[in-house]
Amino acid sequence: MHRRARPASRRAPGGRLVLALLMAGFSLLLSVWVGSNAPGFGPDEPANFIKEVGAGTGQWTGVAGRLAHPAFGDQPGAPERIDWINRNSRVFELPAGVDPGAAHFSCDLFHNDRSVRCLDRPPTRAPATRALSYVGTYEPYVYAVPGAAMARTHTARAALYTGRAVTAALVALLLAVALGAAWDRRAGPVSLSGVLLAASPMVLFLGSVLGTNGLEIAGTLALCSLALRMGRAGAAPLWTWPAAGLVGALVALSRPTGPAWVLLAAVVGGVLAAGRPQHRAGREGREGREGRHARPAVGWAAAWPVLWRSLALAPAAVGIVATLLWERAVQPHPGIHRPVVIEGLHRLGFDAQAWVRQWVGVFGWASLPMPDFAYWMWWVGALVLVGLAVALGSRRTRVGLALVLVGAAAVAVGLDVLVLRQTRFPVYGRYLLPLALLVPLVAGEIVTRHADRLAPWARQSLRITVPSLVTAVHLVALWANGRRYAVSVNGPRWYVDSAQWTPPGGWSLWGALAGAGAACILGAVLAGSLTGRSPTPHPPDGAARVSGPVR
Repeated sequence: MHRRARPASRRAPGGRLVLALLMAGFSLLLSVWVGSNAPGFGPDEPANFIKEVGAGTGQWTGVAGRLAHPAFGDQPGAPERIDWINRNSRVFELPAGVDPGAAHFSCDLFHNDRSVRCLDRPPTRAPATRALSYVGTYEPYVYAVPGAAMARTHTARAALYTGRAVTAALVALLLAVALGAAWDRRAGPVSLSGVLLAASPMVLFLGSVLGTNGLEIAGTLALCSLALRMGRAGAAPLWTWPAAGLVGALVALSRPTGPAWVLLAAVVGGVLAAGRPQHRAGREGREGREGRHARPAVGWAAAWPVLWRSLALAPAAVGIVATLLWERAVQPHPGIHRPVVIEGLHRLGFDAQAWVRQWVGVFGWASLPMPDFAYWMWWVGALVLVGLAVALGSRRTRVGLALVLVGAAAVAVGLDVLVLRQTRFPVYGRYLLPLALLVPLVAGEIVTRHADRLAPWARQSLRITVPSLVTAVHLVALWANGRRYAVSVNGPRWYVDSAQWTPPGGWSLWGALAGAGAACILGAVLAGSLTGRSPTPHPPDGAARVSGPVR
C-alpha cells in the first residue's frame, strides 16, 4: 500500500514561506553588516572606495601612479611588494567632499585593543581631488555599479554607506537565487542545508563592504547552486537558464579569477549530474521492439532547446571574454618564481589553518576573529552534512563528491603557489572562498537527492539543527565585530551602554535588526512543517522511477 504524494499545489505555500523567511533573514543580517561595521574596515575598503567612484564616473583605467611613501620596511619581499602595488596603482579624480582620507577611514586599523572613536573626529570638507588606489587596474565593470551611486553623494560617509548598500542588495539577490535553485519540494527545508552552511558570516561580511570580492563569492555560490539544480533528474525550471547566464556574467566580470569560477561551476554541475533514468530508455526500447516508434523532434522543435540555452548562457560567455580582454590589455601579471613556489608549498599547512577560519569569518582586514566555539560549531555542521552525503549517496555521487573535493583542493594550491603568492603578499582565505563553499553545497545537494532515505528523526533534526546553528554563529559574528569597534576586544561584553563609538542609528537599532533577521531564519524552521512531513522519494541517479517503495 503506497501513500499518495501530496499535490505540488498543497506544498507550494509552505515552500514559498520558507524561502521568503530565509531571504528576509539574510537581507536583514546583511543590512546590519552594512550599518554597524566601522567605515573603512572592510578589506582594502579605502582603495576600493576610490576605485568604485572612479569606475562609476567613467574613469575605467585612471592615470598611472605610484605610492608616495611605501611602508614595508625590511620585510622579506618588500621591494617586490612595492613594485606589485605600483604596477596596480591608478589615480582617479574624486568629487568634492568624497575623499576617504579626509574622513579618517580605517584609523587605528590593526589595533584591536582600541575602539574606533578616532572616526568621530570632524571630517575635513575636501575639495575635488585626485587619489591613488592600489586596485586601480582591476576590472571596472562591477565596480561601476555601486560607484555610480556613490558619485552622486556629497560626503565620504554617505558615499561609503551608499556603495555598501548597493553591494549588499546585489548579494541578497544572489543569495535568493541560490536558495531558490537549491529548494526541492520533495526534500523540503533539508534541501537548503548546503546553501545555509555555504553562506557563512564571512560571505555576508564581504558582501556588505566596498569591493567586488563579496559579489564574486556570492555569485559563485548562486551559480554553483544553479549548476547543481540543472544536474538533478528531470528538467530544471525554465528560469534557471537565464539566471545562470546573468549570474555567470556577474561572476566573470567581478575579478580576475571570475572566469575560472564560471567554468568551475559548469564542471561541478557536470560531475554531479544525475544519469538518464533507465526506465525511459527501457520503455523506448520496448516501444521500438513493438513497432511503436515515436516521431523524433525535427526542425525548430529539436533546435529550440539548444538555442534557448545558448542564448540564456550568452551573457556569461560575454563576461568571460570581456574579463580576458581586460586582463590582457590592462592588468599586470606576476611571473612564476620557483623559490616562491617552494616556499608556498612549505607554508601550506600553516596557511590552511588560517584559511579555514577565514572561510567562516575573520573580519576587518583579516585581523578580527570570532570566539573559537563559533568556528567549531560551523565546522561540525559542515562535517555532518558531508558525512550524510557519503552515507546516503550512490557510488556515483560519492565519486563525484571526492572528485570535487580533490579538484577544489588542487585548484586552491595552484592559485596559491603559482599566482597569488607570486605577488609576495599573503594569500587570504577570501580569495579561495569560492572553492571552499563547494564542500557544503555539493554535500547538501547529495543529501537533497537522497532525502527520502533519511529516517524521519534524522530529517527533522537536520531541518532544525542547521538553521539554528547558522543563526547562532551569525549573531556571534555580528557581536564580535561590533564589540571591537565599540569598546575594543578587551572591553565589556555587553557594550551597548558603554560604547565609545556608535554607528549611525545606534547599537540598539542594529541589534534589533539582527534579532529580526535571526527570527526570520528560525521562523523558516517552523514554516518548514507546512511543506509536508514525508518527502516524495527521488529516483536514484541513473535508476528507474518506480511507483513502489525504493529498496
